Amino acid sequence: MIGLLHPNQANSYVKSSDSLFVDRLHQIVKIKKEKKRNKQLDDLFIKSTNNGSFLTLYSFNEILKENLAPLWIKYCGQIVDKLINTQGLEITKDWLISLKDQGIANREVEQMLVSLIQASPEQANPVELIIHWYALNQQWEKVWMQRKALDIRFKSGGKEVSDFGIASFQRQQWPLVNQIFDYLIKTYPRSPQILNWKQLLLASREQSIQNKMVIEKTEFSNLIQSYRELRKDRGANASTAETYLAEARIFMYQLNQLDSAEKVYQQGIVLSESNINLQAQMKLELGDVYLYAGRKYDALIQYAQVEKLVKDSPIAYEAKLKTGKLYYFTGDFELAKANFDVLKQSTQKEIANDALHLSWVIEDNTGIDTLETALKSFATIQWLYEQKNVQQADKALEELVKNQKGQSLEDDILYLMAQRALEKKQIEQAKLFFKDVYDRFDQDIYGDDSLFHYLQLMDFKDKDLCIQFVTKYPSSIYLPDIRKHLSTP
Repeated sequence: MIGLLHPNQANSYVKSSDSLFVDRLHQIVKIKKEKKRNKQLDDLFIKSTNNGSFLTLYSFNEILKENLAPLWIKYCGQIVDKLINTQGLEITKDWLISLKDQGIANREVEQMLVSLIQASPEQANPVELIIHWYALNQQWEKVWMQRKALDIRFKSGGKEVSDFGIASFQRQQWPLVNQIFDYLIKTYPRSPQILNWKQLLLASREQSIQNKMVIEKTEFSNLIQSYRELRKDRGANASTAETYLAEARIFMYQLNQLDSAEKVYQQGIVLSESNINLQAQMKLELGDVYLYAGRKYDALIQYAQVEKLVKDSPIAYEAKLKTGKLYYFTGDFELAKANFDVLKQSTQKEIANDALHLSWVIEDNTGIDTLETALKSFATIQWLYEQKNVQQADKALEELVKNQKGQSLEDDILYLMAQRALEKKQIEQAKLFFKDVYDRFDQDIYGDDSLFHYLQLMDFKDKDLCIQFVTKYPSSIYLPDIRKHLSTP
């Protein structure tokens, strides 16, 4: 029987026979007597199960044209049923993959698997097969429905559901994750995994809230309360240290309560001594709290501690970049440049690129008093943005651009204005600014950045400009993206 062969063997074997199957199929459907026609069709499919000739995409499409999908479903189901019983679930899953690889329609395979489930409702294997098929087609909601039904029917303790929930978490399917772990918590309240499930549910709920267009502050307050209840259940220890990070971020980024964020970060730092990467991340963000609060030296201390705690790591490089930026924002350009020059050789491309840009800005705008005064004003504006003083910064930026026309800082100011327009969803204004920077300063530090962002806002439709980008900026970090869009018709 062809169904018992490896899928690749089957496909190569049937290539010469599917056309014979189709020819015979077309002959039979012309028979006028229904009873005779149906008997010969059954005989044809039964005979063809030995060589699988009705399982190729060509045969399948011709069967559909003749409105004979029920026959295909019936006999394909018999092959699958025999495969499960003789060679097991995993081989049958591989066989289904061969149907998927050929492009056999999802609907008919789904109907075939549903019919197997209905024929043997007490068996788990047909349900596992339809779950596998839905997963192949990335129909995750259907996977969840069947996985839940299987768990309810066989009272399996939730392991497979939990594994699916974790995989869904990794795919960032937050509404689905919320459903899965809410079900597990309610169904298995005495499971040894209950606290892990609660923690994953809370993390998913936080992401769901942040993805909303409009967020009520009470949602964040409820989330904070849930983190505290989890720590009450589980204890304030290393296993719950990550909840302090999540809670502190809500206070800092969502509620703008810097004092509360500071306290929670400090508590988490004490409890995360056994996890230096987590501790370093919390120290880094505590430094940002001090930065936003205008506490320069407290922020510098935190960044220095991070560098010492996790030397030569991405977090350490980020701390050094933040140190350089803080010196830059507050006008200590010599110290800032020293940090940036170290980071220009960083293996982290984005950090190295930021450091290179800022080092050049300092180099181009210091040494002459008038230039340095303008740079201090510009850096102060950037610090205002860092501290979320957006309205004050926007007003100061508008004044600065009037005074710096034709000066060395003009490209930096225009590029910042382009970024601000983008943040404010002023797309047409952003396009104009980015294009202006490219047209007038294509050989300066923002040349490739401004052209890339302009092309991005234009959906990369201007192929001539894309080609210009490749020619002008062969070492740009954006080059792979540009090449990808050039290769797209």
